[in-house]
Amino acid sequence: MKERKVLRSFVMVSQIGISMMVPIFLCGVIGHWLTRLTHREWVFLILIFIGVGAAFRNLYMVTKSFYAKDMKEEHEKLRYMEELKRYHAEHPEEAFTDVLEGKKKRYPENKGETRS
Repeated sequence: MKERKVLRSFVMVSQIGISMMVPIFLCGVIGHWLTRLTHREWVFLILIFIGVGAAFRNLYMVTKSFYAKDMKEEHEKLRYMEELKRYHAEHPEEAFTDVLEGKKKRYPENKGETRS
């Protein structure tokens, strides 16, 4: 499991590097070509700024996709804790200290029919 996390982290770092370098490099090359063609230096600067903007957009999209699963799990845990707190407010006579500290799991009572 630990090896998988290391591999996933390595892939993420590599992908971030590539997704940031490619737009900057391509816009720089196109900007240099257009500058030589039109003899206007500001074309290069504009395209470099566009490349940097695209690189940061790619950075945001890559990190968002890598952490989507982790964020989903975190939201599920928070929702579970909120449900436990609400259940405890409705049933104050039961002890919930071991559940809230994470020592064991407890699910609210089943409201549906049971099998005999």
